[in-house]
Amino acid sequence: MIRRLYLCFILSGCLRLSAAAQHQDALIASVQAEPAQREAKLVDYILQTFDRIDLDRFKKSEAVTREVLRENNVPNQNAFFYFMESIYQRRTGNFDEAEANLVKAIEEAGKAGDHFLLYTFFSHLAFLQTNRGNTIAAIASFRLAKKETLLIPERRPGVLVAINISDLYYRNQLYRQSLASLNQAQYLFDKRRLNEPRMQYVIWYNKAENFFRTGRADSLRNYHNRLAAAKEPFYKLPTYTKRTGYYLTLLSRQYSNAVDEIKKLKLDTSYIYSSMDEQHLAEAFYNAGQLDSAKNHLSRLVAVPGQDNHPEVKLQLYRLLARIAHDQGANQEAVANYHLALMAYDEYTHRLTQIQDVSSQIKLDEARSWYLKRESDYQRQKLWLVFVIAMAVFIAIAGMILYRAVRQKRYYEKLLNIAKKEELAFIHSHEVRRHLSNILGIVSVIKQAEDPYMEYRNAESHLLSAAESLDKAIKNVSSKLDH
Repeated sequence: MIRRLYLCFILSGCLRLSAAAQHQDALIASVQAEPAQREAKLVDYILQTFDRIDLDRFKKSEAVTREVLRENNVPNQNAFFYFMESIYQRRTGNFDEAEANLVKAIEEAGKAGDHFLLYTFFSHLAFLQTNRGNTIAAIASFRLAKKETLLIPERRPGVLVAINISDLYYRNQLYRQSLASLNQAQYLFDKRRLNEPRMQYVIWYNKAENFFRTGRADSLRNYHNRLAAAKEPFYKLPTYTKRTGYYLTLLSRQYSNAVDEIKKLKLDTSYIYSSMDEQHLAEAFYNAGQLDSAKNHLSRLVAVPGQDNHPEVKLQLYRLLARIAHDQGANQEAVANYHLALMAYDEYTHRLTQIQDVSSQIKLDEARSWYLKRESDYQRQKLWLVFVIAMAVFIAIAGMILYRAVRQKRYYEKLLNIAKKEELAFIHSHEVRRHLSNILGIVSVIKQAEDPYMEYRNAESHLLSAAESLDKAIKNVSSKLDH
């Protein structure tokens, strides 16, 4: 028995060493990546490592990471150090310290003008503020993150920010705005041709959530079927599929069946059970007529300290508790719960006003971005138009010059041909005909002489000279014709 324990201890130690070595290899691969990809890979490494690592090993791994960053002279090291520290403080429940470290990371990234890190840190600041129930600050941070996405070439952040903003709208029951953000995310996803199936699943699931809240069963079923048919492995996919499945049961008003489905999910190891499922279970109990069970679940949910920062959730919980109390005849309890629901409603309404203000600012940012993009496109098109016009003018001038040169060439060729003809005519009339006439004259004298043979012998040299002169004249004409 002791031997088995000893072997298990050694094996667990070896596994830990192997995992540590793998983490170190992944870290070194991240910092040694191409400059354009280094920051994205390093951020992914930090999130995947420090969001999951045991807290008792966190600081040691953080120290190793710091040392590797220093040895490889990674830019913006301090920003990454603050980022890692914010994750540690968040995981240990020190949310104020976590937020303070993220703000310092943002300051460091801002000094360096690093838009990708600014996008990353603003997004995580918004996540932290969302979990703390500070919706106004969260949507403002997402607004800043979205502005940074316009300044970086990476294609994914714009889609992720649109998804995250839609989640904030959804949490505050602004379903129309949430769906609009998801439609924008889908548009960017398709336009940029992202090969990210998991991101697509998140968009589908978030749309399904909105359709459930608005009672659109057909649309919900459409996206539930898409999620059920998905092939790419994703650890949240079973949760997405099973949750949208019992949503369909709730919308079909089969509340007892929904209660059984949700209870089974508590025992399902592939399912990520949350307080949202508890709330749906309480509502299913209420609609199934099991008021005591609904009340017990709702009372436990209201008592969770984290709900104090989520008036939109407390509004629903207190309102349902008031209905249960009224149905059970406990009028004073019903009044008290309605009063608490009203207080939550006042806070929720105040928050919605602020959210709408920030939402308007986001729309102004988008309009300004659209205008600047259009202005940039116009300037680019203007430059191209000026270039095309300049080229057209140049081609026209070159064509005119070429045309003029061709005409002049033809004109001078014509003059040259005329000169050649005149020269040939002169040679023919003055040279060829003169020598031919001499020959004909000598022949005529020989023919008319009393002794033609003797006369030929006397004129032979003259006849030969005239023939040679005629030959030279003919060759001269031939030479002129060849040229």
